[in-house]
Amino acid sequence: LLYFFAPHPANSSPNAGLIVKGLQREDLFTVVHEQFMTDTARYADIVLPATTQLEHVDLHKAYGHRNLQYNHPAIQPLGEAKSNWDVMRLLAGAMGYTEPWLHESAEEAIRGVLDATRAHNPYLTGITLERLQAEGTVPLHFTPETRVPFADGRFPTPSGKVELWCEAMRAYGLDPLPDFELPHEFQLADGDNDRSAGSGPQAPLVLISAAPHHFVSSSMANQPSLQAKEGAPYVELHPQDAAARGVEHGADVILANGRGWCRLRAVVTEDVPPGVAVAPKGRWAQHSPDGRNINWTTSDALADLAGQSTFHSNLVWVRPAAEG
Repeated sequence: LLYFFAPHPANSSPNAGLIVKGLQREDLFTVVHEQFMTDTARYADIVLPATTQLEHVDLHKAYGHRNLQYNHPAIQPLGEAKSNWDVMRLLAGAMGYTEPWLHESAEEAIRGVLDATRAHNPYLTGITLERLQAEGTVPLHFTPETRVPFADGRFPTPSGKVELWCEAMRAYGLDPLPDFELPHEFQLADGDNDRSAGSGPQAPLVLISAAPHHFVSSSMANQPSLQAKEGAPYVELHPQDAAARGVEHGADVILANGRGWCRLRAVVTEDVPPGVAVAPKGRWAQHSPDGRNINWTTSDALADLAGQSTFHSNLVWVRPAAEG
């Protein structure tokens, strides 16, 4: 049994072709809790309706400001839609889990999180569930001393200083000094092709999957008005790389490597350096040519520093789609 809530792996995870192959397994029963019929939901055995922000209580923080926001539901859940929190509570009860917090309402859970965090985080001083419910948006508690990070010159390191030598990294068997290492994929050989990025017609390009202008990763990428603003799925190529591969501006191209391929429209521009291709992430496969997006080419290898993803350590060969 595989249960998805919130993620969209068939679209947003690397090596998407392998993920799709896994989702097609006959021995796998997949449940997707979703608001929309996403690429992932299309492979589900059961799709459970999820509430939107208009229908459930939530607590929000953000990257771009220093406020906490309380989300008041504007309407009752439509049909049989349930929030992630309510589904978790129902599952916990059905499975016999008795921990009290698993059976709390969303409001009770938010109160518990605020109380527990406030005990060791001075930025939440004076911020309570009741205040959030009354005011909607509440700024974090900053003093003149804490408003500017590290204004006192101390950093969260053993010495309190900026440390170029990191003992913690050395303990993990990693280089304790900052250094550049060529990504593993770039060091590999593939037959007679040199995998060092370059401008020759047989050389691969480094594919960077940047953020789109009109979507938030894959969120809202199914909205026709935003799709129209974003335009057709595209890849930006430097004129030097385009000429070497016989690619014309506006023509369809194939990006491919050993993991998979996708078809995109070429935008020839000097905004990208030679040896690099840039294609925005987030496109749903069902809204992309041939039902594939750039994550059919990205690597699922994990980085050595912290096991994070390596989306941008990705080499692709580019050719005109007209070549077949």
